[in-house]
Amino acid sequence: MNEKTDFYLAIDTVASNTWPAESSTSIDNWLLRASRGVTKRANSVLAIGEYPNDPYWLTKIEQSYQELGLPAIFHISDASPEGLDEFLQTKGYAIDTPCLMMTATSRQVSDNANRKMMQKKSSIQMEWAEAADTEWLDAFLMLEQFPEERRGFYSGLFERMPSPKGFLKLKLNDQIIALGTAIVEDEWAGFVNVVIHEGLRGQGLGYVLMHALTEWSLEHGATKQYLQVVTSNISAVTLYEKLGYQARYGYHYRIKYDLQPLVSS
Repeated sequence: MNEKTDFYLAIDTVASNTWPAESSTSIDNWLLRASRGVTKRANSVLAIGEYPNDPYWLTKIEQSYQELGLPAIFHISDASPEGLDEFLQTKGYAIDTPCLMMTATSRQVSDNANRKMMQKKSSIQMEWAEAADTEWLDAFLMLEQFPEERRGFYSGLFERMPSPKGFLKLKLNDQIIALGTAIVEDEWAGFVNVVIHEGLRGQGLGYVLMHALTEWSLEHGATKQYLQVVTSNISAVTLYEKLGYQARYGYHYRIKYDLQPLVSS
């Protein structure tokens, strides 16, 4: 492996730790994640590093997800083995959700956000907690427009996230208008659940939110930070670039729905 591949492996691993699945099993280097089908990140094969030694790895992976009633999904990035993406395509796996892994130094993001923040920042209240309370979770489902049926998954996910972790609320007139979660592992901070009220986007709240998340991360020892963002989310990508983030590599999913159960002998 070369230095770039080592970096991709390290970041993919750290990022995976911030979104732990309800259950997971391993096939050598690869992690098979399952969480009732909610989010691709928590229901896919983290296919990084070398191919499994088992020559029947694809059959066994498909059987595993078929038994759970889930499609087979592979997380494909620059840390995945050469040729995997093309191989899965020949097996009927469709490409899905191209994303970017973006990184920055924490100090640069803090400085850039501080310069760009709204002048009326003082009218915004910030509240931090080590866990997602009922108010936080209620607001998260509302801001993301997720159905109530997902509450159980996200409640469990937030509990499984490793510490140190911080759950941020931005409030205006005692109403939650934005949320974010910061998780620190060694020198890296990862930000997830970054969401702003639909009617207040484009007004500079993103800078306030990112500044607060970054300052918390610096206090907890993170000198670098990363974000995973859907490539088509141009407004988010533009915001992060203005803060000093750079796209380091891309990743996407390969997904197959029509899995066939194995015929037992």
